[in-house]
Amino acid sequence: MAIVSTIFFFARCFQEQQAFDPRGEAYAGSDKCVNCHKSISATYAHTAHFLSTRVANETSVMGSFSKDSNELFVNDSARIMMEKRDTGLYQVLYINNKQITARRFDLVMGAVKGQTYLSWYGTGLFQLPVSYISALNRWSSSPGYALAGLNFTRSITKDCFECHSSFANRDEHGLLDFRENQNSWVFNIDCERCHGPAAAHVQFHDAHPDEKKAAFMLSFKSLSRQQKIDLCAVCHSGNNNILLKSRFAFKMGDTLTSYMLPIPNGNQFDVHGNQTQLLSQSKCFRMSNLECSTCHNTHTNERGFVQVYNEHCQNCHSPEKHFCGMANDSNMAFIKNNCTRCHMPEQASSVIRVQAAANSIQAIPTMVINHRIAIYPEEAEKILKTIVYRKVNK
Repeated sequence: MAIVSTIFFFARCFQEQQAFDPRGEAYAGSDKCVNCHKSISATYAHTAHFLSTRVANETSVMGSFSKDSNELFVNDSARIMMEKRDTGLYQVLYINNKQITARRFDLVMGAVKGQTYLSWYGTGLFQLPVSYISALNRWSSSPGYALAGLNFTRSITKDCFECHSSFANRDEHGLLDFRENQNSWVFNIDCERCHGPAAAHVQFHDAHPDEKKAAFMLSFKSLSRQQKIDLCAVCHSGNNNILLKSRFAFKMGDTLTSYMLPIPNGNQFDVHGNQTQLLSQSKCFRMSNLECSTCHNTHTNERGFVQVYNEHCQNCHSPEKHFCGMANDSNMAFIKNNCTRCHMPEQASSVIRVQAAANSIQAIPTMVINHRIAIYPEEAEKILKTIVYRKVNK
């Protein structure tokens, strides 16, 4: 009996350790969601949200470490090399061919437009000076770095993780090193970051598998329009805010104004990170019930499927009503395939600048889709030229 009791005790301890979520007992851990939501979990695993932050390794790091493409030119005497070593992947600064600094890739942030990398050093976490930019298909300076001043001293705080992960713990010295405190982090944007704590929900449905009505969970469909927008805006409304509470505490149904106060800036928003403010300036937004999920299915990777977004536009702007003034019988098919290209163009971000060319010290802005749906004359002119060119070259 003593042996059986001991085995039972340790088994319970192991189960509790396995089930532990650093956010508290109210959280089940998103791996539990897979049991009942297999199809959604399978598609969500390929989204930018799910891949937002990961441990750095040869699988998660996108850039090449081959000899012909693992270098970032700083100036005539300095370069940063991306190297594979026995203890991991490293960014190494060389000046006059002498190694000055070597820092390991520890965490990856980003998976679609590009990636930036974080490294533990001492008791702190720092952004590495070299990032990978998908559009350039090469290594480049990390956003915000001046090429003339590339260094390894940009500190990363918990605030960064509040939008790039679901939970990051800290003590009086700062962020806890995940390598020593693996149960203190939830790296990706997981199910419970948006849907809220689900331990009671999981426990109920494990005990009542035939019950189809969701218990102990707030339904997204039951939210007001503003609550739905606030759920996204907690991270997609930029950094020009006064934070009142940690974003980690935000739950579905909460009000954004309880967590942050916007700093007035004359309604001038950069195209990077200010999606909800830009959307709210749109006539489409003001004259309809449009909100983020009208166009975005966050459970599926829709990036690159432009036609999906064009079709969303045409749910309201059909050829029979409120359609494009440029459209006629000869160009209708072309117009229907270019709604977002004309009315939500990619524009230069003033806050995200990267190296212009592999051996350049010049910086160029990153192009980001503008979520202010509007008429952009310069984009309309490009579209018209494209139509004329196609007709001439038929």
